[in-house]
Amino acid sequence: MRADDRPVSPALLAATTTTLRRLGPRQFSLTAVADEAGVSRGTVHNALGSRDNAIRTALDHLASVFIEAMAAQVDRQQTLAGQVAAAALLICEHRQRSDSVTARGINESILVLLLRNTGDDLMARSLDLWQPLVRAAQARGEVRSAADPARASEWIVRMLLSFELLPPIGVNLDNPRAVRKFICDHIVAGLGGPP
Repeated sequence: MRADDRPVSPALLAATTTTLRRLGPRQFSLTAVADEAGVSRGTVHNALGSRDNAIRTALDHLASVFIEAMAAQVDRQQTLAGQVAAAALLICEHRQRSDSVTARGINESILVLLLRNTGDDLMARSLDLWQPLVRAAQARGEVRSAADPARASEWIVRMLLSFELLPPIGVNLDNPRAVRKFICDHIVAGLGGPP
C-alpha cells in the first residue's frame, strides 16, 4: 500500500515485487516495474508514488507473505518442536528454490533481501508470530515456565534464519526428515532444560 493507504492492484504489486527481486533495490526503477506490468510509468507512479515508496511496498508485501506462509505451516503442528521443524522445512524449501536467479538478476534470496533492507521489521513480525507459540508451549509443559517468551522467540527466529544463511554442515538441508529430526532433537532440550 502507499503511504495514503490506497490499495495497489494485485497485478501491479506482483510486478513490483518481481522487479525488486530481479533487480534489487539499487537497480530498481518505476520504469522497470512499468515494463514488467505492461503499463505506463505514470500508472506505476500514480499507484505507488516514489521509487522509495514502491520499494517499501514491495518489501512489506514480501515480508507479509513470508510470515503468512510460516504461520500457515506452524498452525498445523501441535508441539513447539513440530512448529519450529515445519518453519525450518519451509525455509529449507525456499533455500532450494531461490538458487535459480536470472542471468542478469541479483543473486539474493527473498529472505536475504528482506534481512538486508528491513531486518528490524522482519524480526519484529517474526517475534510476534513466535511469542504466543512459546507461551502455549510453556502452558503445555514443553518449555520451562521461567523461560522469557520474547528471548526464546528471538532464539527460535535466529536459529530458523540460519537455515537460509548458513551452509549445511552436519545436517542435510535437502532432506526434510533430517531437518525435522535435527530440530526435534534440540529445540525442546534447549528450551525445556534446567533454568
